[in-house]
Amino acid sequence: MEAKQKSQKSCALLQHSFKKSLKMFLKETGLHGLKFVGDSELNIWERSFFLIAFVAALAMTCQLISNIYAKWESTPVIIGISPHATSIRKVPFPAVTVCNMNQFQRSKVLQYKEGSAEYDAMKVLCNPRSERIYHSTEKASSDWDTTVNSSNTLKITDFVKNHSQPCHQMLRYCRFNGHVAPCGEIFRLILTDEGLCCVFNFLPAHFIYKSHQVESMSDIEAVGYQPVPWDPETGYPAKLPKHHYPIPGAGTGITMGFTLVLDAQVSEYYCSSTNGPGFKVLFHNPITTPNVKEEGLVLGIGYETNFRLAVSMSEAVPALRSISRKDRQCVFNGEKELLYHRVYTHNYCERECVAQYLYQACACIPHNYPLIYKNASVCSVKDTECIHQANQPENQQGSARCQKECLPSCIDLTYTADSLYFPLAKRNFKLANRVVSSMNKSYLLENIAVMNLYYRESAYYGSMKNVYIGFTEFLSNIGGVMGLFMGFSVISIAEMLYFLVLKPISELIAWKYGSKKLHKIERSPSKPQLKDDNLVWHTKELYPKGMSSNKMQPRSKNAKILLVKNRNKF
Repeated sequence: MEAKQKSQKSCALLQHSFKKSLKMFLKETGLHGLKFVGDSELNIWERSFFLIAFVAALAMTCQLISNIYAKWESTPVIIGISPHATSIRKVPFPAVTVCNMNQFQRSKVLQYKEGSAEYDAMKVLCNPRSERIYHSTEKASSDWDTTVNSSNTLKITDFVKNHSQPCHQMLRYCRFNGHVAPCGEIFRLILTDEGLCCVFNFLPAHFIYKSHQVESMSDIEAVGYQPVPWDPETGYPAKLPKHHYPIPGAGTGITMGFTLVLDAQVSEYYCSSTNGPGFKVLFHNPITTPNVKEEGLVLGIGYETNFRLAVSMSEAVPALRSISRKDRQCVFNGEKELLYHRVYTHNYCERECVAQYLYQACACIPHNYPLIYKNASVCSVKDTECIHQANQPENQQGSARCQKECLPSCIDLTYTADSLYFPLAKRNFKLANRVVSSMNKSYLLENIAVMNLYYRESAYYGSMKNVYIGFTEFLSNIGGVMGLFMGFSVISIAEMLYFLVLKPISELIAWKYGSKKLHKIERSPSKPQLKDDNLVWHTKELYPKGMSSNKMQPRSKNAKILLVKNRNKF
């Protein structure tokens, strides 16, 4: 019962203290209108008016703050133009992949008879499902049987390497940065979705892939050049050798660009990946595997084609890392580990997803997909039908979920080009290129294509991903709204905390401990009190040596000075 009474007294004291502190807070606070609400000298309707105005301002402030927060959540990233121009010398010249549309040379495959393993590989590469092809000039037009021997274990990669046009026959002339270069020293063989191709300024396999077996690229490196690690996010190393690659461009225009003279060897055509002879060319990032079939540009035979190159750089500020990947919708290098590739790109992530799906479906991985598992086998001719069925749109839902997690890179480098072309010379007159000038005009028009690739500007402005509303801006916006409508500041929080929380609690604690102390004092035995007579002292007792000043002498000899001292001060 006594504990219950103490609890009720504590609640009553706390309530009383809170009301007193609230009145003091309303009187002293800097929030607009509240001091009028707490002013007891005003009428009730005047105080109600200011209370309603304060509540309305508070409601409007909450609404505006919710709008600011919604914008902060829905639009965390803004993309703008980079404020600084970047020289083309600070980024690599694009990797150039060139493919002959001829899948393999006629002189190398005519001896294979129907039913052989090589003949089945020819049927696979010539894509009989969509196009009619001619086996030879003696055989009439007919469709090839789409079925292949189920026991055919011939690797398509081996057949392509041995029967396609080699780079030294395709490339007749190469010039880069104003200097003629041996094509065989700067180009390497690479297997793509368009067959065997030649690639320039592409990093070696150990810079791009992990320790898995790499069958799609030759180990030949550019003679006289030392490869260095490069990616769009980190760029070139601080210290570079004199001759390194990927090589940057030296300037603008055709003279300082990249020139190729290509020989299609139309007489060696057996089947084309398109509807005619020619080449496909792709300009891509030096660490990105080329997807020539879907993205390649066409080079026509008998024409000189000029490609004017533009750099497109996507950048991101470091502060963007603090935002979750789901909200910023991009990935920094190192945030997502890939199975086969060292550097993350959106294309690599999606291709690995497809490779996982195809491996689960057919127990092998096609040669134009990354070998994501060490012990996985490369698909052979017998697996063609399974791969074809798995690649049907209705069956690709298995990789769709994986591909949804593949976000674009926050920092990436791409190249775009616009083209113009004109026919090569039909008559005999002196030409600018000595290799082209020395060729027979008939052969020139039927087999040769000339390509010029060059920068049109010496610097570029990339796109910059930045935090749209950072925490500082978010806090500033909220503070501006609250200050405008309510006169709110950080000190207002301290005032609320002190008057409405700390002060009532401290008074309650002081009352509890103070009452206990007082209770102890009341129960303690009192000291004996001194009588008033004991407090009457003679001056001789106070000043045994006498008074030094005349003014301090008593008026009469018999007079006495009585000093009375309070007992509490004694």
